Amino acid sequence: MGVAKETISADQIADQLGIENGNGMPSKNSPDMPPPKYDVNATGEHMFTWQDATTGEIFRITASHPDRTGMDFWCVLAVQYRLDRNSQPVSIMPGKRWNLTSTSSTTQQVQSLNRRMPDRGWEARLVQTEDLLRQHVQTGEDLVDLSTVENPPPPSYAVYPILEEGQHNIIGADGGSTKSILAQACCIMYVSGKSIIPGFTAEKEQRPALYLDYESSKGTQAFRKRMLLTGAGITEEAGKIYYKKMSSPIADAARELYDIIKSRNIGLVVIDSGSRAVGGETSTENMVIPYFNACSSWGVTVLTVVHKAKSTESRGPAGVAQWWNQARNYWELVNDQTPGQNEVYVSLRHDKANDESLSEPLSYRVEFNSPDYIKYHKEDVVISDKILSEMHISTRIQAYLQETPSSTAREIAQSLEKGENHIGNELRKNEGKLFYGTADKPRRWSTINKDDDSNQQPEFHWMKD
Repeated sequence: MGVAKETISADQIADQLGIENGNGMPSKNSPDMPPPKYDVNATGEHMFTWQDATTGEIFRITASHPDRTGMDFWCVLAVQYRLDRNSQPVSIMPGKRWNLTSTSSTTQQVQSLNRRMPDRGWEARLVQTEDLLRQHVQTGEDLVDLSTVENPPPPSYAVYPILEEGQHNIIGADGGSTKSILAQACCIMYVSGKSIIPGFTAEKEQRPALYLDYESSKGTQAFRKRMLLTGAGITEEAGKIYYKKMSSPIADAARELYDIIKSRNIGLVVIDSGSRAVGGETSTENMVIPYFNACSSWGVTVLTVVHKAKSTESRGPAGVAQWWNQARNYWELVNDQTPGQNEVYVSLRHDKANDESLSEPLSYRVEFNSPDYIKYHKEDVVISDKILSEMHISTRIQAYLQETPSSTAREIAQSLEKGENHIGNELRKNEGKLFYGTADKPRRWSTINKDDDSNQQPEFHWMKD
């Protein structure tokens, strides 16, 4: 008997020769796989699209939220299929985490896709996707020679002087200090370009704001917003301030929030409050640093509302030092309210600035006329002893000298319960800027009145002779 010959199908012959057969799509990972069309949409998703010239079938791989972590390169992988340009897309893979640097992770994606739609050259498509994605996703911006930057601008503000544009700003305060109302006021000023707090300005091109809230509700925030608008005489507009009640830490929700921010062209994000935004782990660097990294990935101005340190000797937010280190701009809100009164006295103390230039304290009386309006009134001086006790020592010296000019360092120190050397150093450090002293021994000090328009200037001791 003769030996039976092995039967070879046309599909096998075509496959061996790399010829498209049957459905028109390569059944193996042929080196002739055409390159995809590459595009990036408004939310930063990287899209790779193939259309077969024979069948008209369309495949799209979308890689979103690319992220480099150590030696790994992650993204969220989604795949869609369309029979032709006139048909609706069908989701083959709705979204799975893919580690592009892991062979096993890529193999798992290929196997999963082959189970859904076999023989479509998935491995070749993922290889092309990985190669193109690496070319377009960098670890940062392009390398720049700083000498080539023409007319570098000074720091700009989303809301002057409290929110530096494109930076992470923080307001710290005790509970019940009106810090959330201040944060809502910043949103209104940012989106409207109008000042509702005297001394604050927002003159840049306006974009919408997003308020991420862990502590309140949409009803409470909408009520506060409308009372602030009424107090300032501003008409409410739709599509300006968006609100989202949060439960998960920011780092866990960063991708979802990124999509919201990009799709709605958000320019300012307020997070209230920082302790909940890191899952309560305020003293854990492993939670705090990823929080700042997530916020930085959005590329917008951020304001985080936090609780200040409990110790009166400490400066900055409660928790690990990275709160202070990572913040580019930090203000502390100090308040004083008499029980039963519908007004609160507040002062904003500037403790840290990105350009090392600290602003003078800002003092206000916040009037509550519920349910009608909330209104900020400027106060020229700190009139609350409680608030004054938490101001910078130079501010406290100024307040004392305004009441008791021509005082010695010892007299000031005794009144403020500080060391005489401490007071003397502060006076000399700010001599000619905030204070002037006589040539007497001991020297007697007074404040420099910056608002004095007269031609009379204080006579400093070095002007004599």
